[in-house]
Amino acid sequence: MPSPDRLVILDRDGVINLDSDDYVKSLAEWIPYPAAIQSIAKLSQAGWTVAVATNQSGIARGYYDEATLNSIHDELRRLVAEAGGKVAHIAWCPHGPDDGCDCR
Repeated sequence: MPSPDRLVILDRDGVINLDSDDYVKSLAEWIPYPAAIQSIAKLSQAGWTVAVATNQSGIARGYYDEATLNSIHDELRRLVAEAGGKVAHIAWCPHGPDDGCDCR
């Protein structure tokens, strides 16, 4: 069981996967970095709790929906699990930068 004092929070786009100025709008456009997937697995295996935090204003802009985002995150979890690790939590904000939300 990971220790609660060993937590790493990673940004998604540009850290775990290739970022895009046009937004990652589908599972087909989500291109993970193999080294990032392996690193997350190694952190998890070493007892770290791995969480991901990501702003997803493309939802507010109407570029994709929550079901699409969930499919991307399901694939992230699957790839990390296949590599022997675990993503404990994914926190995401669906709002735009000017929406004044508390989650961004």
